[in-house]
Amino acid sequence: KATMGYLEDAPSSVKGIVCLMRDFGQYRYDPAEVFVDFIDFGIGCFLYEGDKELADRLKKKYGKDYDLLGKMLHAWVLIMNERITEEVRWFDALGTVYEYLASRSKKSCLGQFFTPPDLCDLMTQLTLSPEMEEKETVNDCACGSGRTLLSFNALLPGKMLYGEDLDPICTKMTALNMAIHGCQGQATCMDSISQEWRFCYEVNPYHRLGFPAIPHLLPVQEANCRAKLVPKPIPEAKEIPQPKTPKMTVKVDSGQLSLF
Repeated sequence: KATMGYLEDAPSSVKGIVCLMRDFGQYRYDPAEVFVDFIDFGIGCFLYEGDKELADRLKKKYGKDYDLLGKMLHAWVLIMNERITEEVRWFDALGTVYEYLASRSKKSCLGQFFTPPDLCDLMTQLTLSPEMEEKETVNDCACGSGRTLLSFNALLPGKMLYGEDLDPICTKMTALNMAIHGCQGQATCMDSISQEWRFCYEVNPYHRLGFPAIPHLLPVQEANCRAKLVPKPIPEAKEIPQPKTPKMTVKVDSGQLSLF
């Protein structure tokens, strides 16, 4: 099993989370495994009706260390509260931890690296246009941890955001990131090319009804997933019959040609 001694050099912006991971289970667990369970724990906490089955499974796995997952979630919230300011409107702490762990282990199940935040902001600014500002929805079909959607929401809030990713961990990070940033929309685990669907979360749906702005998620069935809604096919245009041209009558009268 992997040890966590190398987690000493974690980025300062996410030290609060990584320090708890470093001491988790007295070095008995792989850090990537702990992170995946932490993401699942966060999803369970944000689900409107919770997830008792998940909680029981994690309690059985970690025993007395189970409470550290709650402390990690608390550390994440504190980091977000500190990092989000009037000048900095979004921050991807989860993606930062993910990338850090992925860079430290070749055997890690965390195998992606995401678009740098500054580049996300640049792409958002290049994408904006008067036509885009009038649109009600924004979609990212390979969303990773949701950074591009967070960037767009920071610059032009109030849109319905839809993110899809083939990786379940990334999808869950997107859902958590969208929820804590106050976004609304859906995060879907699916293959955007083949349209193979796995699961989906509705993000902060009750905010539209005037409920308190508490981050929350609702599981969505495939039939109600926006990304799986198949647009009605445009009916084929029927062949328009051409009007019949009346026959012209030629009448000869006293050497004069008449068409009428």
